[in-house]
Amino acid sequence: MNGPRNLVLALMFLILTVSLSTASDIYIAQNAAGGNTGADCADAHGVSFFNSGANWGSAKPIAPGTTVHLCGTFNAPAGSSEYLVFQGSGVSGSVITLLFESGAVLTAPYWSGGVIDVAGNSYVVVDGGANGTIQATANGTNQANHQDGGECVISHEPGIANDVTVQNLTCANLYIDASLADNGGEDTYGIDLSNANNLVEQNNTLHDMKWAIRVSYQIGSNFSNLTIAGNNIYNMDHGVFTGASDSSGTASLSGVTISGNKFGSMTAWDNTANNNHHDWMHISSNDASMSYTDVYIENNYASGDVGYNANAGIYLAEQNGSLTGAAVNNVFVNTATNHCWANGFLLENDNAGAFLLANNTFVSQVAHDACTNNGGTYPGDNGIVEDSSSNLTIENNILVSMKNTNYYSEGGSSIAAMDYNDEYNGGAWSWNGSGEMTLFTLWQSDCHCDAHSIITNPGLNSGSAPPYQLAGSSSLAYRTGTNLSAAYCGRIPALCTGAEGNPRPSSGAWDIGAYEYSGSGSTPVPPTPPTGLSATVQ
Repeated sequence: MNGPRNLVLALMFLILTVSLSTASDIYIAQNAAGGNTGADCADAHGVSFFNSGANWGSAKPIAPGTTVHLCGTFNAPAGSSEYLVFQGSGVSGSVITLLFESGAVLTAPYWSGGVIDVAGNSYVVVDGGANGTIQATANGTNQANHQDGGECVISHEPGIANDVTVQNLTCANLYIDASLADNGGEDTYGIDLSNANNLVEQNNTLHDMKWAIRVSYQIGSNFSNLTIAGNNIYNMDHGVFTGASDSSGTASLSGVTISGNKFGSMTAWDNTANNNHHDWMHISSNDASMSYTDVYIENNYASGDVGYNANAGIYLAEQNGSLTGAAVNNVFVNTATNHCWANGFLLENDNAGAFLLANNTFVSQVAHDACTNNGGTYPGDNGIVEDSSSNLTIENNILVSMKNTNYYSEGGSSIAAMDYNDEYNGGAWSWNGSGEMTLFTLWQSDCHCDAHSIITNPGLNSGSAPPYQLAGSSSLAYRTGTNLSAAYCGRIPALCTGAEGNPRPSSGAWDIGAYEYSGSGSTPVPPTPPTGLSATVQ
């Protein structure tokens, strides 16, 4: 009579045992501590435990569901690389997490390669927790070392991984560039991951390296779902870069969201050799036939000195591929008085097409009619530039003080629509290389566009939160935009809420620009723009 009951109890015990084995916690410190059991920080295993494949896998200490906790300060020798290397994957619904405990720091005078290597594994998370940090302490122009190659989190393996997340991590000071004559640090990266579906990079702080976030995709493969959101990035040459990992063949990526990021100054990476062409965001085929579909760049705030070697705020460069998507609700401000973009706040290049540019606010603060870029002198910034591309729709955008051109196109470009914009205090317009037009009426006639656009001061609020919102309902940009609900709200939900959180009307006119003004006094406040962006030498 006890047989069936004992069998049930045995099965329950087995299920409980399996459950516990797939949801364990292991603690790692620089060196083994206490009883070296890994049960807590006081009894942590050393780094070598994490890097040993013998400790990974089913029925091993590090298995699907395990959280590996990093404890305290890890002082690595100068030039270290591959300091922590994942030896295996989690499974769907049961990831392996590397979690920084509060105050955990991975530090070295300089790094020579990746500090944490995901190594092509799937269903893994690198989580900085409350304040986890990877840093170099003495590398750069005025530092004790002048070494290249440091990277915080990498994965360069061929093949395709799934469900990789890097979040809440600070990556700092891999190379502090402080001289126009310094051409070092060219291969320093914050987060540099390749070949992953469902890749998420969110809520990280990255500063003082050339490339903050790079995502590469191998040719011959199709990928889906990339999310880059909520990151704070400054003192870099490129904020976000994605492209093919080779220069021949084809690859594709569908479902890209670049949202809610803050970008700061790039002037630290100016150099007289003109090696660095700064972009807040750069989406490229990298000379391969890479295609992007459903790319959404939304609710980003970029403000800072764009630098002497500035290229574009958003650079869509599809030399041999294609790109479709939208950039909406972005606020971009060039705070420099003497530096301007070589191209513009948005550059659509070559085969980028079928792209919506709507309800953005682009502001130049160049204080005079002469700024410099790569040795050239220009009247000021460009707003929107097209070069041999087509099907760009430009509606409900505010462009302030584009003293060079509000819109410029090279021969062979075309637009699907351009209207309901406020193009205030700009210099000129140029249609397919036909020369610059300084009269707005002539521009309207020549391009057959901008029929409902205005060129009056939008009255932006630059002193109180949220900055660059319409200061009041008296603004001529208030409720004079076109309503895009029917055309886009189903596909681009972010567009139908202002960058500050106010819903846009489902019927009737919208405000022009990134924000939807509310006179109720209850306007939500977006994240504070980055301030105090000077490098800290440690």
